[in-house]
Amino acid sequence: MNARFYKFQLLLCLLSGIFWVNSASAIPAFARATKLNCGGCHTAFPSLNQYGREFKTNGYRVSPVSEGTGSSDFSEAVSQFPASLALISRPYTKDKGGNKEVRAMHEAELFAGGVLFQNLSGFVEFEAEGEDDFGSVVGTAAANYDATDSVHVQVAFGPTFFADPYDTLSDARRLTAAHYDMWNSTHGNADNGDKLRHSRQQASIFGRVANKRLFYNVGVGGLTNDNIGNKSTVGFGRVAFDITPDVMIGAFGVQGSCDVGTSADFVDCGGAVRDLDFSRAGIDAQADIGLLRLAAVYLRAKDDQLGGGSETNDNAYLQLTYNGMTGDNLIVPLSRFERSESNDGADDTTRLTVGVSYYFLNNFKGSIEYGNDLSTPAGVSKDDNFTLQFVVAF
Repeated sequence: MNARFYKFQLLLCLLSGIFWVNSASAIPAFARATKLNCGGCHTAFPSLNQYGREFKTNGYRVSPVSEGTGSSDFSEAVSQFPASLALISRPYTKDKGGNKEVRAMHEAELFAGGVLFQNLSGFVEFEAEGEDDFGSVVGTAAANYDATDSVHVQVAFGPTFFADPYDTLSDARRLTAAHYDMWNSTHGNADNGDKLRHSRQQASIFGRVANKRLFYNVGVGGLTNDNIGNKSTVGFGRVAFDITPDVMIGAFGVQGSCDVGTSADFVDCGGAVRDLDFSRAGIDAQADIGLLRLAAVYLRAKDDQLGGGSETNDNAYLQLTYNGMTGDNLIVPLSRFERSESNDGADDTTRLTVGVSYYFLNNFKGSIEYGNDLSTPAGVSKDDNFTLQFVVAF
């Protein structure tokens, strides 16, 4: 038997397993706790719709904070605190170089969130990835004091804009196996030489004002992936305005310094002899037009360099998704164009990612995805990759 026949057998086994699971009625924890269908909060899991954004901003509440938080019972609230497990399988991946991988179990995520008691809410996520020998880590942990409908105080170890309910700045709620380039980049390396999508220690205030049309988030924190947030301080801010319930424009920024006096093992300023200042600033937009969702982000990153001076690099992406139906099941084609700079704008890479996800259940999907470098810096070979992925949450 040839290799093609073996691949066909593998695909047939996977599909038979999928349709067997399809006969079950798996329901994620938030849906169980709120008695809502998953589609109530998600356009296409895990992407959020307008109601899902309100649910997240309210501290994982169906109703606003002002409605009844003072009378909740602690034992009742804790007993309803939902927990879920998400499993990610990548049974087949291949890149241009011919490298093939079978990540039958790529990642497992255990997460819980909801109202803890009266005005207190929270969220925690534990991750175990094959790339890390399935060692569990706290990916995100957050606790909120939901003071009013418009003022929420959050302490967290999470991505910089974890409180933000829109999908544009959230790598965790992406619909692709591939990360967004701008969130998966270290840019000029001054932010602890780590990726912007990773967690940082932070304290912030967020909420909605102006008749709930303006979302804001402002806070301070440590460097990215500095587990103890030692010495170096980072400030960040975010505003997003709903022109209509389906159309948003926003702006965001991060500014900080990697302190060379930092002695913690978790921080690396790259052997600099001076503090390395950095900034990340940008604008974004998200629009739902019928069954289409358009998302666009522009980011400018500026970083001090070890040898003196600084470098500035621009990054952007434009993504289009379509939330269609085939029978009773959701099918979501996706196309994303990305451009990222490096070396003070001297080098740039453009990439196209296309794919389609089929939802066997609201919380169970299979995806086929192809990514291709359209252009790369001189001396860097173009790459492409193909990924088959399944995600189930229950």
